[in-house]
Amino acid sequence: MGVCLSCYVVRYLSQTRLVICAYFRKKRGEMYHSRVSGTYYEMGFRYGSLLYRHGFRVPEVTSETLAFGVECEREVKRIFPDVLEEMRGFADACHAPYENLSSFIFSVGVSKPAACSVFATWNGSDVLFGRNYDFFYRFKEHSESFLTVPTNGYCSVGNSDIFIGREDGVNEKGLAVAMTWVSPEEVKPGINFALLTRCILDKCANVKEALRTLTEARHLAANGYLVADRERDMAVVEACPEKIRIRRPEANSGFIVCTNQFMHPEMKDMENVKDRPPDSEHRYTTIYNKLRQEGGKSTLTDAQKILSDHTGYVCSHIDSIKMGTLWSIIATLNKPSIYLAEGHPCRTKYKLDTRLSRALRARSRTAKGTKTP
Repeated sequence: MGVCLSCYVVRYLSQTRLVICAYFRKKRGEMYHSRVSGTYYEMGFRYGSLLYRHGFRVPEVTSETLAFGVECEREVKRIFPDVLEEMRGFADACHAPYENLSSFIFSVGVSKPAACSVFATWNGSDVLFGRNYDFFYRFKEHSESFLTVPTNGYCSVGNSDIFIGREDGVNEKGLAVAMTWVSPEEVKPGINFALLTRCILDKCANVKEALRTLTEARHLAANGYLVADRERDMAVVEACPEKIRIRRPEANSGFIVCTNQFMHPEMKDMENVKDRPPDSEHRYTTIYNKLRQEGGKSTLTDAQKILSDHTGYVCSHIDSIKMGTLWSIIATLNKPSIYLAEGHPCRTKYKLDTRLSRALRARSRTAKGTKTP
């Protein structure tokens, strides 16, 4: 995969998101809270129509991007065919060729050096899930938190700076997922992290189903995926185009951690180590040691302290390159309950996000109202 496509994707993402957020941003520093619902085509068409009315346009794409998109589409169709209908709806609403829009979405992940931290731990009564998403500050204005209510899928709250795709989230079944970027040795046509994360949230009820999806996929690039569910099951999938391996919690530990490096012994040669974020090992070790010290008794307050930690660079402030934590989430998975900090967790208050629970209550009331006597 050439440098031209990588640069094009980053430049296009930045330009298009600026158009979106110039209208939708509530106030500086906050994420826009979007709701998409209906069939996949309806979700794409409604969201695309909204953006189109306020100036969003899908530009022409290069022939290289189009050719790459054609190769990726085969794998997306095999793993997550419904999302292709969402792209068609979005493209139709924007009066743009489907191929232009889909090729761009398929190419996300070719070059995206996000530096993120994720963990899951069993505290004796619930599974606690924590995640910091670290990226360039200019993308803060582009970040969104979606309530997704698909007709043919599970409801979820997921966060992203990529429309249609997701980078983390929790669904109605108490399944949580978050991706991390790993510097790849090679990029090949396949399905990217944004669509795989969205697929897990929409289509998987537990870790077992998520692992099946992740291990059956042909991956575009190198990523880690931490998945955890309400039944205390948790794992990290380390994936790249050439190989996929699963890590489980160490014996009697009850927790697992994922940052921006491959930890499985059989994946060490699949990472381009020279481009690894320099703080990845520090963040991994810091989180691992704190969870080990807490001995399976971590609370919400403990999770906030871990994600706000500066000594191990978990709460990221790399001001020299204008990069740091854009958002942070903590979730308990029994209910589930989701807490979102829309900025650096060291200085941004976590707020209980009730959108998922309210959507489920509304769906329950509707179902009861439609029952025949």
